[in-house]
Amino acid sequence: MKKNIIEEKTINDINYEQLKKLFPHAVSIDENGKYVIDSQKLQMSLDPSLAEIREDGYGLNWVGKKEAYHRAFSKNYKVLKPLNDDVNSKNWDSTENILIKGDNLDALKILRHNYFEAVKMIYIDPPYNTKNDGFVYNDNFTSSTEQTLEELGYDKEYIDYIENIQGAKTHSGWLSFMYPRLLLSRDLLKDDGVIFISIDDNEVAQLRLLCDEVFGEENFIAQIMPIVNPGGRDYNQIAVTHEYILIYGFSDEVELNEISKQIEFKLFDNKGGFELRDLRNRNPKFHSGNRPNLFYPIYVNPNLHDEYGSCAISLTKDANYSVEIKPYNSSQKESVWRWGTKKLQENIVKDKPELSQVVAKKKKDGGWTISEKNRRMTTKVKSIWDETEMRTEEGTRLIRRLFNSTPFDHPKPLDLLKRIIEIGSNQNDLILDFFAGSGTTAHAVMDLNAKDGGNRKFICVQWAEETPEKSEARKAGYETIFDITKERIKRAGEKIVQGDLTKQDLDIGFRTFEVVEDQKQCIYQKSLETVTQEDLLECMSKPRIETNEEILYNLFVAENLPLSTKYETLIENKLFLAQNVAFVMGDITSKELVDALRSHKECEYITVYSPNISNDSFTLESESNISKIGMKPDRLRFRG
Repeated sequence: MKKNIIEEKTINDINYEQLKKLFPHAVSIDENGKYVIDSQKLQMSLDPSLAEIREDGYGLNWVGKKEAYHRAFSKNYKVLKPLNDDVNSKNWDSTENILIKGDNLDALKILRHNYFEAVKMIYIDPPYNTKNDGFVYNDNFTSSTEQTLEELGYDKEYIDYIENIQGAKTHSGWLSFMYPRLLLSRDLLKDDGVIFISIDDNEVAQLRLLCDEVFGEENFIAQIMPIVNPGGRDYNQIAVTHEYILIYGFSDEVELNEISKQIEFKLFDNKGGFELRDLRNRNPKFHSGNRPNLFYPIYVNPNLHDEYGSCAISLTKDANYSVEIKPYNSSQKESVWRWGTKKLQENIVKDKPELSQVVAKKKKDGGWTISEKNRRMTTKVKSIWDETEMRTEEGTRLIRRLFNSTPFDHPKPLDLLKRIIEIGSNQNDLILDFFAGSGTTAHAVMDLNAKDGGNRKFICVQWAEETPEKSEARKAGYETIFDITKERIKRAGEKIVQGDLTKQDLDIGFRTFEVVEDQKQCIYQKSLETVTQEDLLECMSKPRIETNEEILYNLFVAENLPLSTKYETLIENKLFLAQNVAFVMGDITSKELVDALRSHKECEYITVYSPNISNDSFTLESESNISKIGMKPDRLRFRG
């Protein structure tokens, strides 16, 4: 097909769009539809130490912002240790679900490698920054905090303040906690991905501004108000009954699903009942400038109508179809149609409005509405969720039934998460929650899959925060919040499939990984002059990866393979195959390598873990020999 040159995007438009995708907070569109670049915000993204940003005011700038940005993208020295025993994991060999034990900032840095733009939906319930919250900062810098802050260009007077706000109940402290996590989470979302964030009045204003910067103000979708306590929390002057859920998309490709509804149709034709739905797209961002294919005239025959008064339409004008309608809103500003001309034409039966799926209806003010005959038994979710099942007490009742106690205070209701997942994802999508808490998100994923036959997968991250000494959780034997998360997922999955033979194939398992220090990096971060015996002893005392299997899963991260990847042993302790990558983990000859891979046509890459290879000539021999199985030398990679 020939392209319409007039409607083609220019190279500049394409470049600006790419910049906006990478740096949404630094690129905006003015009232004339022109792209505008904020050079300082762009510099902040590329190198925060060179950005000239005032941090003594309040807004999108706060004391510690550059340090928080640096924290998101500073080098990571943590790795994943698989916990594949029955105590920590369930159905390791078959499950595609992942549970990670550790600080979520470390986990997000790791996941960014192999789940980049792979997650359809994120839900998080972060600390609300109330007097009861105790969120924790972990520094991963290769130098001291003070040195890092000096490198970022902070004045001496700010350094002590920044160190003191870590963990403090201040807006700056909370923003510095959330900023790097949101920056990293954005990189995990697919082009049509969406994030839901629960919050309350303490930080909702700050969170909205922060998300505008991270995801782009134009990608704000909605602010939901769940009624979590209809009686109201009466310790303030006004009894607060609600919380908030902020929803942001990665781009304008996001389309939330509708939910089922009960409806009695009042209009009928030969295909059954229907209701009329405006064909005009109500998104205020769209107009003829950015959606030219959706801006066109439709012509109405006002004298030809069905029994309900709906008139026939056409894409061409003639003596009968003489009334021209274009997609303008009530303020006479441009919008667009939801359908292009091809789809519209397919749904029109010439001169027969009773058979057409799109018709025109005259309004009381004399204007016209172009409407689709909508037969869907679904509806958009409303901005206030006041159903009983959305209340916090429902979450408490459910966890009490699962545990015969209440080891976790104020868990999110199961139906709240099920609705979020239902509108934010589809049946085969990946869902991430990096503030997993009691594990409601994982529970909701499994429950929805059981009800609709879906194959959604979850990744949940929870820090091993200690439970209070005299709490109900500690009395029940749960020393950390992570212990509760893990046990909740186990019990919930077993309850879902209990006694139901139709659900026996449901994935109710999970692979557990723990974020641990990379022992080598503990030493490599310091110069030889500063390493002490105490440093060595401290590193030796920490959990570490040692076995080939433990190393293998971290190589999966490096090679962008999901943590749920299964592998095949080709040569015991030496050669493994996972998807299209072969992993050399021990001393073998290049001939053994080639012979083992000759029958595996799916193998496209070879990764060699260098620390386990003692044969110096293996590299040169392998590069020349892999050509025998049709593989180029650039497909051979050395790591470690």
